Amino acid sequence: MASPNSVRPTALTWVLVVLGVLFIIAALVYFTQPADALPSFFPGADAANPAKHMKHGIAAAGLGAVLFVGAWMTTGSKKNV
Repeated sequence: MASPNSVRPTALTWVLVVLGVLFIIAALVYFTQPADALPSFFPGADAANPAKHMKHGIAAAGLGAVLFVGAWMTTGSKKNV
């Protein structure tokens, strides 16, 4: 049984985790695919550009990490004041 001070993950936690996973996947796609092979809904998808978008990948990975930190912070224990 959970202690009275523990908090179960809320809907916000799950939303942050899912978004974090999606952004990490997007970062992997940016790191591995050239711009002409990116899905059309990805920013930077350009059929005429064969280069990879490393800046987009770094930004997506950073945002994914921030979302995971936010999810972790929402699982802390409640403080009774």
